[in-house]
Amino acid sequence: MTEYAWPELLRPSRLVFYLQHNTLRFVSPLTRSTQALRREGARWVAEATFDPLDRVRAGVLEGLLASLAGSVNTVRIWDWRREVRSGDPRIQGDVPPGPYSFDDQTLFTDGTGLIVGSGNPSLAAGALRGALGIETQGWYPDAVALAAGDHLGLAGRLYMATEKVIASGTGTATIPLAPPLRADLPADTALVLTKPTVPMRLVSDDEAANPTRPGRFTAITIRLEESLP
Repeated sequence: MTEYAWPELLRPSRLVFYLQHNTLRFVSPLTRSTQALRREGARWVAEATFDPLDRVRAGVLEGLLASLAGSVNTVRIWDWRREVRSGDPRIQGDVPPGPYSFDDQTLFTDGTGLIVGSGNPSLAAGALRGALGIETQGWYPDAVALAAGDHLGLAGRLYMATEKVIASGTGTATIPLAPPLRADLPADTALVLTKPTVPMRLVSDDEAANPTRPGRFTAITIRLEESLP
């Protein structure tokens, strides 16, 4: 199996991107009371439409789809609606004020020091497979770390913050997330906050269908699902 990078030239004109849960639901035929069980296997699914595509962009997309060989190979994509987190200074229009720490974490002789986030968040402690929350560090203090719905990447997998999180005065934050962690992760694992990607494969062998209008404008809609470990 080969994994491909998504071409930066291509951006969908219409997008469906969501987390598909894997649950078991039982409804009593007598009382209609319901029981539901969360199972492993929640996965990201997407449907992306590219319309119109000129000759060059259509060729790039069709070449990629041919390389994917149906569901054989994978491609890393991200949610084009949420390429950076809501708390990112690039969205806020300014950089949060200091103080800022020294790179070597130097302390003053009286035992005090400058305590701020580095702007490069990571896990503050190890996290176990199946966890629905992580302890993180390195945020700007007393600022929005992640908003509900923001995406983050961990060890090549995509997750969503399920609630708004404000960092503490020391730049730490506990982040509730979905889906459950795919694997055990050690402390200091970096969080990817800009275009966090997820490996996906095509749903069928017919995703490259390419109706073309006069003027050589092509429209292609592809369906993808996460390639689970």
